[in-house]
Amino acid sequence: MIELIRDTILPGDTELGMPPASSVDFELYQIRHGISGPVDKFVELVADVARKKFNKEFEQLDESQRLVAINGCKVVDVRLFSTFITHALRAYYTDRRVLYRLSVGAIPPFPAGNELGVDDWTILEPVYERGPIYRDDGSA
Repeated sequence: MIELIRDTILPGDTELGMPPASSVDFELYQIRHGISGPVDKFVELVADVARKKFNKEFEQLDESQRLVAINGCKVVDVRLFSTFITHALRAYYTDRRVLYRLSVGAIPPFPAGNELGVDDWTILEPVYERGPIYRDDGSA
């Protein structure tokens, strides 16, 4: 079921040659990062949300229903949801095949990589001129 969850989040793209998330060795990633407990809890949570929301097992849902079930986990346990999503994305986007398809190296794109355009910081002047918007609690 973990592969189906991951493929719902990161289905891949045949036009771009991007593999689905299930092609990445997530089990090795779990062991390396010691996250098997949270992953197992998230799988149970997804299954529970699917049963409550659709009266079906997660594997029986169509693609849009699976996405709704996964997103429904945010409401139940946002920390567990965030932990799983973060690790699923990290495992996928650090895989050599994915990096190769993206034509990027294994190093972060910033600060040495992509150049950022010059920002117009004057748009923040009204916020600065407004002054603080908090109340002084008198502890200073």
